[in-house]
Amino acid sequence: MTHTRNWLQLLRVGRAAGRGSAGGGIRFVSLLCAAFSLGLAAAVLVAGFAVYDGRELRGSARAPQYVSGPDSEDAAVLLRDAGDQADDGQRSIVYVEPLDAAVVPPPGVGAWPAPGEVLLSPALRAELSSEGALDRYGPVAGTIGPHGLEVPGEKLAYIRPPTGFMDRAGMTAAKGFGAAERSTYGDRSSVPPLSAFVGLAAPMVLFPALILVVIAARSGAASRDRRMALLRALGAGARARALVNIGEAALPVALGAASVCAVIACAMPADLTVPVVDFTLPSADLRRWAPALVAAVVVASVVVLAIVLLLHRTGRDSGPRPATKSRFTARPLVWLCLVFLLVATRGADLIGNSATGPMWRLVYTVGVVGTLATLPALVSALVLAAGRALVGWANSRGRPGALVAGRWTVSHPGVTARLVAAVVIAIGLITQIQLNASLLSDPMVAARAAHERVGDSVLTVTSSARQDQNRAFAEALPSGTHALAMGPTDEGGLLLTGDCPALSAVGAACGPGKGDAADARIGELAAWFGGGQAVTLREGDPATAMEKEAEQLVLVGAAPGDLPVAEVKRTAYRHLPAPQIMPIGGEWLGGAAELVKPAAWTLLLGFAGIALLAFAAAVNNLGEFLRFGRSLAPLNVLVAKPGVFYVSAGWTILLPLTVAGALGVVVSAWLSAPMTAKGAVLTDSFLAALLILAGTLAVISWAWGARTAHHLADRWRPAAD
Repeated sequence: MTHTRNWLQLLRVGRAAGRGSAGGGIRFVSLLCAAFSLGLAAAVLVAGFAVYDGRELRGSARAPQYVSGPDSEDAAVLLRDAGDQADDGQRSIVYVEPLDAAVVPPPGVGAWPAPGEVLLSPALRAELSSEGALDRYGPVAGTIGPHGLEVPGEKLAYIRPPTGFMDRAGMTAAKGFGAAERSTYGDRSSVPPLSAFVGLAAPMVLFPALILVVIAARSGAASRDRRMALLRALGAGARARALVNIGEAALPVALGAASVCAVIACAMPADLTVPVVDFTLPSADLRRWAPALVAAVVVASVVVLAIVLLLHRTGRDSGPRPATKSRFTARPLVWLCLVFLLVATRGADLIGNSATGPMWRLVYTVGVVGTLATLPALVSALVLAAGRALVGWANSRGRPGALVAGRWTVSHPGVTARLVAAVVIAIGLITQIQLNASLLSDPMVAARAAHERVGDSVLTVTSSARQDQNRAFAEALPSGTHALAMGPTDEGGLLLTGDCPALSAVGAACGPGKGDAADARIGELAAWFGGGQAVTLREGDPATAMEKEAEQLVLVGAAPGDLPVAEVKRTAYRHLPAPQIMPIGGEWLGGAAELVKPAAWTLLLGFAGIALLAFAAAVNNLGEFLRFGRSLAPLNVLVAKPGVFYVSAGWTILLPLTVAGALGVVVSAWLSAPMTAKGAVLTDSFLAALLILAGTLAVISWAWGARTAHHLADRWRPAAD
């Protein structure tokens, strides 16, 4: 009982000491926000695991149980996976044809649609309705339920083809639904794996949150270090000192954790849409993983308290008077910085792997995070060397401001490291956001350029249609739209076969000849499909040519401008089995479109991390400015001129932040080399803007710190502290 009472008393002592210390309010708010940020970052990671787990469960439940073929005695349903390219990526289209009316439909489907009818997911139905093309794939018979979708925002359609519409030999057979592995259709092919999400969320959110925790733990460090030294001098053991520290930090950490739990509770009742990325978060997955989410918040809170306990300074030789020299040493971290920089830039070579795949991404992420985490120590070491030189120079020249600044820099290298950490890491994060957002391959860039030149004035159509289906499609095309069969010539060039109106649409006479190279459409077709050779034109029936020698249909318009894509697609799905309608370079345009969502996630999480770093910088700078001002306050008695404060702040604030900005930009450009080699873009103007922004922040912080020190000096009076 007495033992418990002593524990409670020590916790109360810590709480009272925190309230009464200088800068206690700043420390309270910073610890609360740090606990909230780390808890929320941990919850985001666990929520990612929950969503991917839900994908696996629902994807496996709807996965077909494949059998050997349509003629198998176990075959109960035939399927064919297809797609419809849109501006934001592929929509998944699945043709399903039950062979037995008694077979159970896939999850989310109450009953089989009639031949020719379609079932749409809610997201796809809403999108088609907004385009005015709800019946593009056929008459809509209903909506796919949530149990049949991997995520609520999935764009999926089930089409039951009319009898005889599709060649059964081109379909796969299954005896039912529900398998050990996820279905191959849906948005599985366009969604990055879980490792990619973790590799993005950890450096973008979790890492900045940990930086904020470290800075918050050292906020108001001078008062706490003095308190811990006094307790040791009075005979308090390590456990007693730990309890005092916990008592000081427990309330703000608990409030931060409670705030995260409140946010999680708000996401439980119904699906929420995440802004920027337009992703609907499945509430069912969060409810299933609720214990893990709460556990993540608890673990994050324990981590915050552990960091608070670990980052206090009382050596065995210390007394109630704080040490004059910091125990912080940057040398090991400087060497680690160089090692991580090597891992990031040459990691693929070190592991004997090409610069592709998840292993390369993991090695690169570790290298970047490690470099940014240890780079502040390198800046601190440079400023420390400059401080030692400054002390000697100021002594010989009689410069009080420079002398004070030099001694401050030498005595407090850890303060310098914390001061520049947010700047360096923010520059690194912004650079990585830019690199990920611009990561396009050469074919993607070429496809976008081609689409800018010709737009949708040329469309390619691929399907497994029969001759009669191709002819019916060509005859049903919208007015002014013509079809040509596209295939190879004997010389490896491009052959276009069409009737006289189709040949006239591309500016050619009715009969054999060569395409007009001045026509941008002919030029792009030759570049993408004909090896750059001249295009050969021939009069004939495109449907017949498709049956014999052609590979695709090409649609062109009699008038310049884009074709009516929506009407063309509607016609294609009425007459062709599993058609693919795309502009020139459509495969690569689709790949580029699928990068938009990961880039949006990078933008969202990256700017969340930058916001955390900005708050960390504000908390750290405010606390250090107050400490800096209190330290220089007695100089106001000896030096009447306010210039000493501005000179001292210039060396202790302006110089480190300027060096951090310059070094951060240089190192970030160096770290970008592996990404730019893969097609990412990082321009000199972007780096120059970062450098200017960092310089502006350095000047503002210098003016703020010097002014704070001057005002504190004016109000300073001797006290028995």
